[in-house]
Amino acid sequence: MVQPKEEPNVMDEGLHIEKRASLLMMNFSVNEVDFALDKLGKDAPVYELVDFITAAQISENFEKETDDAPHDNDGTNEDKSDETLYGTMEITLQLLEMGFSENQVSLAIEKFGSKTPISELADKIFSGQIFLDTPRSRSYDTVKVKTEYCSPDVVSQSRKMNTSETSRGKRPKEEYFDDFSNSTSQFQHVDFQENRKGKRPKQESLDDSSSFLDSSWEEKVKPNSSRYGMQQAFNSNPCRSINKVVAQPPYFFYGNVVDVSIDCWVKMSHFLYSLEPEFVNSQYFSALSRREGYLHNLPTTNRFHIPPEPPMTIQDAIPHTKKWWPSWDTRKHLSCINSGTSGISQLCERFEKLLRDSRGVLSSQQQRDILHRSEKLNLVWVGAYKLGPVDPEHIELILGYPSNHTQAAGNSLTARLESLRHCFQTDTLGYHLSVLKSMFPGGLTMLSVFSGIGGAEVTLHRLGIKLKGVISIETSETNRRILKRWWESSGQTGELVQIEDIQALTTKKFESLIHKLGSIDFVICQNSVPQIPNSKQISNSKDPKMAAESDNLPDFDFSLYYEFVRVVQRVRSMKR
Repeated sequence: MVQPKEEPNVMDEGLHIEKRASLLMMNFSVNEVDFALDKLGKDAPVYELVDFITAAQISENFEKETDDAPHDNDGTNEDKSDETLYGTMEITLQLLEMGFSENQVSLAIEKFGSKTPISELADKIFSGQIFLDTPRSRSYDTVKVKTEYCSPDVVSQSRKMNTSETSRGKRPKEEYFDDFSNSTSQFQHVDFQENRKGKRPKQESLDDSSSFLDSSWEEKVKPNSSRYGMQQAFNSNPCRSINKVVAQPPYFFYGNVVDVSIDCWVKMSHFLYSLEPEFVNSQYFSALSRREGYLHNLPTTNRFHIPPEPPMTIQDAIPHTKKWWPSWDTRKHLSCINSGTSGISQLCERFEKLLRDSRGVLSSQQQRDILHRSEKLNLVWVGAYKLGPVDPEHIELILGYPSNHTQAAGNSLTARLESLRHCFQTDTLGYHLSVLKSMFPGGLTMLSVFSGIGGAEVTLHRLGIKLKGVISIETSETNRRILKRWWESSGQTGELVQIEDIQALTTKKFESLIHKLGSIDFVICQNSVPQIPNSKQISNSKDPKMAAESDNLPDFDFSLYYEFVRVVQRVRSMKR
């Protein structure tokens, strides 16, 4: 039986022709357009095709420059050239998705090479090193930025952020930036246009981040401290200081519970609409004293605390310790979450012997020594003259999680403590997210980046906000298991999608999830920090520097932060 000939989809073919024509009108060559359509497929969005062609152009230019250098022709150069070309394209695409302009990416690859790690290239672009002593940077004495219309369908939102503003406020319709090689503070957010063939059209000054906070907030914080410089409960970031469109949904929230330098915060701010960080100490919400910082576009009015009131001191959270607590131990809050267990029992035994032998009468130096180590190792009074570590169940209570939240199948004591170490304190987070309840009375769909043990999910649940759907990205298998267990036990009716690696959240994957769950209402990120081996946290119990390792802060991984920024830009571009 002869099968009827399948008729072509006229609508799809028409869209394909229209898309191809749009790309050709941008002065891309026929070969470039056909190559992009062949590699990405005719269903690829226009902005992805533009990014791909731009990356190919930058990579080709870089390869042409490197080919000018003398080299031996052993028959393998062509293969190596192709391999290098595709490697350069991949790096270029990733930098473009981070929000850097084509000119910035091109200069970075030209100056530092395509083999330089992504995070290092991003750092060098941010610091302005790409504009120092390069042939092209010397050729730009004045760069003209002109406002012209460009359809949102043509250009990805990740570049919209960079094309429309300086760090000091709204850009006039036409403006000149002089002394290109020295004005690093001004060109960080400007997509400089070149008139060479194939460059994307000049773009309109868009509202979505066209007005930034003045950088004077940096000066208010720097004199106070080399870290947060925060002596009070709040340093609010009023929504009226944010561009009106940046303050609109979809909302985003970045939380860091690791004590990082103000320079890190300045750098993070520049990549996220130059928002002023909001700093807080969790001791105003719980029995944990920890400085935290947030970058977000949520309103700061009409916030409220999660009821009921949580335990505000260690003795409130662990009442049976009161009768053993000596008067010279003035601690009210835990100062950290320690995940090490090695050597603690021996240290507690040594302290117990010292206390019993002296019948509790210690010198000032001995008292200070016990207090110092108790603070670093989360030791509390569990008996007469007897210290012991805080149980995970009590830490969960202090952090605002359900009892045995981290007690997933197969979790050891060390694994539970490690999972709790850098997680959100949900009462503190809840106060800042409480504004979402009135905004989304029917519930919301959330993208949670580096979810940890589900701090954001637990917080919204405690606030009474329905989770219609959650896309959770978390590398730790243990933490994913904890969140999955809580999701099922807490009676959630929405859908939980767990992704192991943020690199797996490709554009196609993301679009399929949007189609499945609907638009994203809220994006939240918990800082992801390197894991420190427990053997390094606690040394020999007789060593007076036993707890010193607890003072060493984990390095901040900017490459992970860049991924969060990329995701935020993608979500906001798809919302429009």
